[in-house]
Amino acid sequence: MLPTSLKAKVQRILLKGSFKKSESSKSRVKGLSNISAGFTFEKMFDDGYCLYYTCGNMTFRGMPNEKKDNQTEKIYHFLLDQGLQKNIELTEFGNKKVILLKVE
Repeated sequence: MLPTSLKAKVQRILLKGSFKKSESSKSRVKGLSNISAGFTFEKMFDDGYCLYYTCGNMTFRGMPNEKKDNQTEKIYHFLLDQGLQKNIELTEFGNKKVILLKVE
């Protein structure tokens, strides 16, 4: 399985499980965009991806890291329940918890 197809599979599972994806929209200020709260993917080294919960820069901007990490853990446990034990790993990257997507 390719990293992009694993990413698409995980995204489909999360959207069916009523999790919201972080979305970007244009702002009135030139060069800025509004980002909503939800899960997001970030490209890692070696064509891998990581998944985490972001508070965006809109309503939940002041959300503490503990709440974001709790949301990431909730996503992780949901993915475990869906049978993706071999393809995901919960770890810390920088100052936040992330879920690494691993292709076997």
